[in-house]
Amino acid sequence: MLLGMLMVNGDTGVVVTEVEAYGGPDDQASHAYGGISRRNRSMFDDGGTLYVYLSYGIHRCINVVTGSAGDGQAVLIRSGIVISKSNYMADAGFIRGELVTGPGRLGKAIDAQLGDDGVDLFNSSSWKLLDSRRLMQVENGSVERSVRVGISRSREFEWRFQMIIGANLRKAGPKIVRDTFSMGQRSPKDSSSTITDCCSSLGQ
Repeated sequence: MLLGMLMVNGDTGVVVTEVEAYGGPDDQASHAYGGISRRNRSMFDDGGTLYVYLSYGIHRCINVVTGSAGDGQAVLIRSGIVISKSNYMADAGFIRGELVTGPGRLGKAIDAQLGDDGVDLFNSSSWKLLDSRRLMQVENGSVERSVRVGISRSREFEWRFQMIIGANLRKAGPKIVRDTFSMGQRSPKDSSSTITDCCSSLGQ
C-alpha cells in the first residue's frame, strides 16, 4: 500500500500518511465517473502514473493511478510528512518534518504542477516512489479507515486510510526518511501491484 511510502519530486519528498481510494467509471465520487475525458485521461493509464488536477482553480492535488490501464482507479494523497534537501520548502512556507494535511497544501509542499500529470513514477527523472515503509514501521503501526471527505456522492464507502504516527516515530521519522531519500532506492516496477492493494477494498 502507499501508506508510509516516500513520494519524491526533485529535492522534495512526502511520506504518505493519509490517502483516499477512488474507483473507476462506476464510482460517482471519482473523476473517472462516466469514462475518459481530457481532464481525467491519466487515471486510465497504467498503475504508477501520476494524476494531477486543479481544485477550486488554485490547488494542485496529486493522485497515484492504481490497477491496470483502463481501470480508472486512483488514490488521492491527502496528507504526509514533508522532507526536503533544498530551500524550496522554507520558501514555500513549510517546515522540514512537518505533517501537512489536506491535498491542496500537500500538492504545494511537493511542488506539484499540472504539467506533471501523466508522469510515470517508475521512470521519471524527477518524480520517484521510494519504499520507506519498513523504516517508518508501517507494519507495526495502526491504520484508521473511514468514509471519504469533501464529496457529495458515494459517501458511504470507507475508502479513506490514515496511518497513525506515534510520538517517537513522528520525532524520528524525518531523519529516517532523509536516509531513504539519500539512498534513492526507487520502488520496483512490479510494486504497481502493491500500490493496487491500497484500493483492495474496492468492490468488496
